[in-house]
Amino acid sequence: MRLRIDGRDVSLDLSAGSTFGAVLAGAGRKVASEGRVISRIVADGREISTRFEREMNDRPVGEIDAVDVTTTTPDALFREALDGAVELSLAIRRDTVTILSSLRAGDVAAAGPRYATCIESLGTFFQLAGAVFNAIGSGVFHLAVRPGSAGELPTPPFATADILQRLLRTQKANDWNAVADILEKEILPNIDGWSDFFKALKEIGAA
Repeated sequence: MRLRIDGRDVSLDLSAGSTFGAVLAGAGRKVASEGRVISRIVADGREISTRFEREMNDRPVGEIDAVDVTTTTPDALFREALDGAVELSLAIRRDTVTILSSLRAGDVAAAGPRYATCIESLGTFFQLAGAVFNAIGSGVFHLAVRPGSAGELPTPPFATADILQRLLRTQKANDWNAVADILEKEILPNIDGWSDFFKALKEIGAA
């Protein structure tokens, strides 16, 4: 397998039975030692999402021809993640309002396709939100504020995962009135809270 990091070939010291996951872990350590982070992974011409990366972790390196890793600085990745989170939260809010209008009118058929897409987007958004918050807490992303200052880190919403799980259970029970209630009274406020959190982080800025 050929590994390139930012367009440069990197020699691999692969033992028998090495896996894709092991190679990526090694690449991550090398990148981190240079003060950078991985922003994009392409294997045999296919961009690797987080989910697909997990699926490929145990795949032998002999089954993969080439992996291209693109890196960036933590600051740049932080700004990119915040921009993406704010944009996604606004898109989800628009879709949720449209879905609510259909459900309140009793038109489940019209709400169905957009609802399915919205649920997928919610899962992606909440994963992103959690990852950004945890990265700040662990020090991967540094904020240019001092504790106790006016720009101190805001508090994000809580119970996000519980709300999403409750929404999915209610959907499986085909109780669409209850689905509409959760969307209106819990999902929308939660999304708004995360959106405000990310906007506040953008104002604070990265160190």
